[in-house]
Parts: sequence; structure tokens; C-alpha cells
Amino acid sequence: MGIDLFYKILIVIAAYLFGSFPTAYVIHKIKKGDDIRKYGSGNVGGTNVARTLGVTYGIITIIADIIKGFIPILVLYFFYPKDFILIAVVSVVVILGHDFPVFISFKGGKGIAVSFGVIIGICSLPFMNNPVWLEIIPIFTILGTWALIFGIFRIVSVGSLCAAVVTPISFFFTGYNWPIVTAAFFWGLLIFITHRENIRRLIRGEEKKLKR
Repeated sequence: MGIDLFYKILIVIAAYLFGSFPTAYVIHKIKKGDDIRKYGSGNVGGTNVARTLGVTYGIITIIADIIKGFIPILVLYFFYPKDFILIAVVSVVVILGHDFPVFISFKGGKGIAVSFGVIIGICSLPFMNNPVWLEIIPIFTILGTWALIFGIFRIVSVGSLCAAVVTPISFFFTGYNWPIVTAAFFWGLLIFITHRENIRRLIRGEEKKLKR
């Protein structure tokens, strides 16, 4: 095994462990002294923190998870800015870490905020040779889709699922290469996997709306 390949494997492992840091679990543990999975939806994410601790703590959790997705992409920019396969793998792995964290028995969040952090990193850092305005279009397309659908239905999961569908499409039509477009497909797929219970509730008409 070459030393470069060894370093890349270490980066992938580090990305998973970094993604595994359970932000919502830690914040809830510090604030209330117990497990957030006992409350609300049982999800280890910003929306459930907002329900159990209030909007301020929910926003803090979401911002922290966005940063958690952004940092591995930032690190890669400085070490392997043109290794798009490694960037694609790390982007998926850090989300996997968040969704299935080793530190809390592989029961994590649903990956919305951390995925958006990954997207911001890939779109805002100059990995590609495209014009800046073209590279950042996916950020606004995905966020705009989520905001529009959520604004109409007031159901977080519906906005998230629609944004997941739009994600690989927006990267494809803005000229990103195939490793990134493929990774974007897996980001969206992971959203559907982590929202499988929400999808069942939506089918039954039992998914709760978020109050204004």
C-alpha cells in the first residue's frame, strides 16, 4: 500500500468519526442531563432539539451540524483539491457518520444539516473550473426548494425529501463532474433512508406540521 493511499484511507475514517459526533445528543445531555432520543421524535437532530429545548438550541444544533459537514470538505480542499473521487467518498462518509454514529450505537440524525454543510463546501470552494455564480447555484436551488415546500406544507420532512430529489439534478445541470453528481445522488438517497418512518407517516397522513 502506497503512503498516499494510506493517508486517503485515514482521511475517510477520520471523516466518518468526525461526522459521528452527535451534536444534538451532546447539547441535550449538557442542558437536560439525559438522552434526547427519549423525547419528541427520538431523532438526534436540530428539529428535535428545537421541539425539546427551544428554537435557540435547535438553531445552534443545526449550525453546528452544517459546520460538521463543511469542515471535512474544507480540509480536502487544502490537501486533495482535484481528487474528486476522494471528495465524493468523504462527502458521503461524513453524512453516514452523522446518520449512523459509532458513538451512540449507530442511531443518529437524519442528515439534513450536515448534508447542507457538505453542499456548501463543495459549491463555495473552488474545486471546479466553472464560474463562481454557476458553482453556487445548487446551494440556492436546494435551499429554495426546501423553503418553498416547507412554507407551503409546514412539514419539515416533505421539504427535506423534495430537496433531496432536487440535489443530484441541480449538480448535474450546473456542470459538476460525475463523482460529485454520483455523490449527490447518495446524499439524497441517505435522506430518504433516514426519513423512512416519516414517509410511512406521510402515507398514513400522520406526519406532524411545525407550528408557526
